[in-house]
Amino acid sequence: MASSRMNDDETKLWLRLLGCSSQIAREINRRLRDRFEYSLARLHVLEALSASRRGMALSQLANALMVPQSNVTALVNELVRIGHVQRVTAEADRRVQVVLLTKAGKAVLRRLRAEQTRSLSALFLDVPRKDIASLLTDLTGFERVVSANLQLNGKRRIAPKRRRQPQPKPPRRRLAAQSRSKE
Repeated sequence: MASSRMNDDETKLWLRLLGCSSQIAREINRRLRDRFEYSLARLHVLEALSASRRGMALSQLANALMVPQSNVTALVNELVRIGHVQRVTAEADRRVQVVLLTKAGKAVLRRLRAEQTRSLSALFLDVPRKDIASLLTDLTGFERVVSANLQLNGKRRIAPKRRRQPQPKPPRRRLAAQSRSKE
């Protein structure tokens, strides 16, 4: 029973985290689309590129965003078309395309960050500061443990099968007729 309960709790935790994340992302995406005709996915690309002064190859960008390279290629194509990023050929390897933020991309990123901050503030308005701080601490530790479990000498860890604890057998009851016949 303990094993089953543990699996149920792990599943509930994962679903709760996923549900909260999805709701927040959906609302921020809606606000960005309504106010800027911009998607959260595009914002993530700009954020990743802003962290790199030299730009990033598409494969690096895909790894940073944890999405397939084909998704990144489509987003970068859109961002190039609207002038928020540019592609340049890498000096070290002419076969590699590096993606960089443009001035227009940096300017829109500042506005998008401000909108994201306003949106998050509105969504978390009724959550006490101490609860946010506590949750942030807990989730940071949780993330470290999960990351460590995913990387054991570069291999994915598999949780050992938990043995089910045998349930104690209920005492055998004698039927009233059996008890009388033995007396």
